[in-house]
Formats: sequence, structure tokens, C-alpha cells
Amino acid sequence: MGAEAVASLARYTDEITERLLAAGTGVRGVVPLATCNRFELYLDVDGFHSAVDHTMAAVIEAVDDPGVRDAFVVYAGQGVVEHLFEVASGLDSMVVGEVEIVGQVRTALAEAESSVTPPLRRLFQHALTTSKAVVTGTGLGAAGRSLASVGLDLAGVEDWAAARVVLVGTGNYARVVVADLSRRGCSRIGVFSRSGQAEQFATSHPVGAVAAGHLADALHAADLVVCCSGTGEAILTPELFAEASRDPGRTLPVVDLSGGADVAPGCDDLPGVDLVTLDRIGEVVPLEQSMALIEARETVTRAVAAYLHVEEGRMATPAVTAIRSHVQDIIDREIEQATARYSPETAEAIARSLRRVSNSLLHAPSVRAADLARSGDLDDYRRALKTLFGIVVDAS
Repeated sequence: MGAEAVASLARYTDEITERLLAAGTGVRGVVPLATCNRFELYLDVDGFHSAVDHTMAAVIEAVDDPGVRDAFVVYAGQGVVEHLFEVASGLDSMVVGEVEIVGQVRTALAEAESSVTPPLRRLFQHALTTSKAVVTGTGLGAAGRSLASVGLDLAGVEDWAAARVVLVGTGNYARVVVADLSRRGCSRIGVFSRSGQAEQFATSHPVGAVAAGHLADALHAADLVVCCSGTGEAILTPELFAEASRDPGRTLPVVDLSGGADVAPGCDDLPGVDLVTLDRIGEVVPLEQSMALIEARETVTRAVAAYLHVEEGRMATPAVTAIRSHVQDIIDREIEQATARYSPETAEAIARSLRRVSNSLLHAPSVRAADLARSGDLDDYRRALKTLFGIVVDAS
């Protein structure tokens, strides 16, 4: 999926979520995850095939582009867990080990507070925990570099303290870029925003705002441009560079973190413009990451197995709750009779004994239910409860 399509989908996140949560879709919860080069929807659903159909319909209705259907890849079950854990750990990024993605996953969960369900929350929280384990337990965090950092390295700026930088965009990546530039000693940073957010951004970051209509002047003086707006409508155009009237023979590196959304076709062919694209950034992953990558994938594999072990066991909860409730009703009736028949002290002793015996008797059936849930044989357990005790367990 191209950057423009990703940016377009991201703009309609709220509308897509609202459509998905409408009555009759079978979608219980949604967590959208939008970054510079991905748009993903994590769903808690009643039925797989109907949910896919409703999701595609919601997306197409929002963006009015039937062709977007072909850009989606659908995961289900364990595939969803593996994918999100790899994404959060930086293993599914253009630059393996990029540090921005875990923050974007965390933000996605926080912003989905009104649409997240307990299973989705547990999924994302475990993904974030796995990401932390990858960073602290493997060499990937040290070997991996962010997209912004790699892009700035490729820009070839020799003197960061003297460099004049124009930053296009004020989103999450803009904050990362400003922080990286500051670490390099760069303090002459101007920010341009088509949406008019530059001045507000400048109040909380060590940058100056580039006013509307003055972008060409800023480009004329710049030593570097970093694009991370991703609005879907090109901001840098051949016409704008012509208006900037830069000195002949003076090269302007342009680091495009928007995936092409901010830079119009033809700019990379202009004399004096050195365009650093995401593809180019992705080609320079350091070789020292190879062993760290193996360790990180092993960490993720173990985390996925542990998560599935717990979650699959949760499927037994309704059955376990039902049999415990059934036994508790019996215990309550016996305690009630004992209270009416014996002294308070004797009745209390009987109650303690009954609870202790019931807990002991229910331990093995509870553990067995969890084991059967993980093996996919829980239906046998439900049928046994119905046959032996008349307990009907909702399979949903």
C-alpha cells in the first residue's frame, strides 16, 4: 500500500471505526494502528468471514476507493498475535529495530480507549511487554536505528551545528526528528505545516515556525529538508523548488519519511536535489543486526507461545464458572440448613469444611477444562457438564 493510500486511510480512522462498531457488523472492538507506512485494524469479532466483509465495506465507504481492498492482508488467530508482536518489536519495519514503532503501538492503544475490548487490550499490552523484552534482552535495541536516524545519516550533513533544517510536518515523526537533530547539535530548525500547526509545535519544541507562503524562502536557505507530514498531498513540488531559486551546484538533501506523500513526482530528477527515500533508507540496515535479529525473533516466538497458552486457557472460563456456580449453589443450601439446625459456631465450622472440600474437588476439573480449551476439545467438557449435572454452558 502506497504512502498516499496509508495517509488517506489514517484520516478516516474515526469514520471507519464508527462504521465497524455499528449494530449488526459482529465487531465488538477495534484498535486502529496507523504509521507512516502502514494502516492496520485489529478487531475483536463474532465471526471471521462476516467481519472481513464488513471491514472492507467500511473502508471502501470511507475512502471511496474500491481498489483499496486489494491492498489489505488479513490475519486471524495466531497470525494476528505473531504479526502485532513483531510489529511492536520493530521486526516488521523497513529499518529493523526502529524505535518509533513501539510508541506508535502504545499510542494506538491509548487512543482506542472507547473502542477497545478486554481481549484486544490484553493483546496490545502483551505486545508492548514483548517489545520491552526484545529491547532489554537482545542486541536489537542497540543495533537497530530509527528511520529518522538512518535518514539523517544518509543526508551527508557535515556540520550539524551550522546546518539549517526545514522540517515539513508536525506529527509523531516530527517530534522524533527534532529530538534526533538536537542530539546532533542542530539548533537552526524551521517547521512548516500545511495545516497551520507550526506555531503551536514551536511552542513546545526548539524550533521556529515557517509561515505559510514562506516555504520557498526557507528552502532557498536550507541545508537539509526532512519530510514527515504524510498528508497525501504533495508539498514539495518542482515548481516550489524553482521558486526557491537555489544557487547552481548547491545540493539540497531531502529526507522523505512520508513514503512519497510529501514529495511530488519529478523532484528526484531535479538538479541539486538529493532525495533520500524510505526504500533507500531500508537498504542500509547494519549487518551487525543479524545475530540480534535472531535473538529478537526467538524472544517474540516464546512470547507468542506464552500469550496463546494463557489466552486459549481463558476459553474455559465460562465452563469453569458454570460448574463452580452450580457447586456453590449446593454449598449455599447446605450452609443455610446448617445455620437453621446448629449453633452459630457449629454452622460456621460446617461452612468452612464445605468450602474447603468444594475448592479441592473443583481444582482438577478447572485445570482439565483449561487443558481441553488449549487442545480444542472443550466441547466434550461442555457436553459432559450437561449430561452429568444439567449445566448448559454458552459456547460463545
